[in-house]
Amino acid sequence: MEKVYGFTNENLESFSTYFNFDNASVLTVLGSGDQYFESLLNGARDVEVFDINYLAWYHFLLKCTAIKILSYEEFMQMFVVDNLDNLNIYNKLREYLPDEVKHFFDKLIGLGRKFSSIKIKNIIFDNSKIRNIPYFNQETYYQLQSILQSCMLPEFYNCNLLDISKYTKKAYDVALFSNVYHYLSLNAKDYRDFLNKINSPEILALYTWFLNREEKKEFLANGFDLYQIPGVLHQDDYIVKLSRRKQ
Repeated sequence: MEKVYGFTNENLESFSTYFNFDNASVLTVLGSGDQYFESLLNGARDVEVFDINYLAWYHFLLKCTAIKILSYEEFMQMFVVDNLDNLNIYNKLREYLPDEVKHFFDKLIGLGRKFSSIKIKNIIFDNSKIRNIPYFNQETYYQLQSILQSCMLPEFYNCNLLDISKYTKKAYDVALFSNVYHYLSLNAKDYRDFLNKINSPEILALYTWFLNREEKKEFLANGFDLYQIPGVLHQDDYIVKLSRRKQ
């Protein structure tokens, strides 16, 4: 288990411009869970998640449960203001958590560890700096709460992207792979060949803050589309998309 991302550092609101989530089946990296939540907010009917880090699943279940039952003010207090370290609100959530998640966080308490100790500490993920989380808007928060209260928890695959075919061979309308490419040691051609084995016509192959000239050239030469979008920091970000219909 490695530490987890509290919130995404991606401009999720841009995704609906480049991917059709309406009644879609989606496969996404889990990470902070925010890609999952945004997919539902954009109209996806079914979303499955994967992550090599099992702790990301525990954090997601805590966060998902919190959105389901807490008021907007309580959620913001625990997850933003107190950075998870609010035992009074945790005790309100505790009875609704799956046993394995409850036991994990109870053990942290027994060890005298703060819940925030499971999170990556980086100025990029400083909650006070984040302005790109759609459900930080109160109206959107309650919209997401309503959606989560009426749907089952997602299927979770505890695996690396390169092993995803061992766990699921389903067809997906959209696949979101964030910045996983940076950890795969593949060139653009080999990555394209791998992605073409995934049964999805629209794939977010890479979300990145920077692409140099050679990287842009290599992706374009191998059939990827590049889109420059408003960044969550000071510069623009990039979406690298692969559309099967173009292959």
